Amino acid sequence: MSNILTHTKFKTKSNLLDDEPLIKNGVYPVIYHSHYFTNKFGRDLLVLQFQIAELNEEHKHSLFSMWLNVKNYSKNKKGQIFFKVSKSSKLAEIWVKIFPTQKVKRWDRLPLSQLNSLILDAKIEEGKRNYKQKLIHKDLRISKIMDLSLPNTLP
Repeated sequence: MSNILTHTKFKTKSNLLDDEPLIKNGVYPVIYHSHYFTNKFGRDLLVLQFQIAELNEEHKHSLFSMWLNVKNYSKNKKGQIFFKVSKSSKLAEIWVKIFPTQKVKRWDRLPLSQLNSLILDAKIEEGKRNYKQKLIHKDLRISKIMDLSLPNTLP
């Protein structure tokens, strides 16, 4: 792997970023870019966004998202967002894989800022079906992150 981007994020306007393009299925090194909370179909979700760590023109400004369920999220008066994570959720499973030596005392206090300094392996696959499980046309498909792990640990 040449030209690995370690701790630098692209500081571009969001309209310049290609949100979730279609790339070949596989395992790619990624770095954490940002996250946000949303509500879709009555469920609270945490969306983690990553960039491919290899610098090449094909997906230089691309963001890939991973949508994860959370129990609930809320803002306090200072604007800080709090969220709860179930121990059986995908986020808890990924967190334990990424930080195996870290003992999590409270699942409502996961510091997402710890993702900033890591290069992770992301299993990226093509999304072929929509929320109604109907096939998506080839031209409308996107790639999404299915799993995260430390480098060289994905099968």
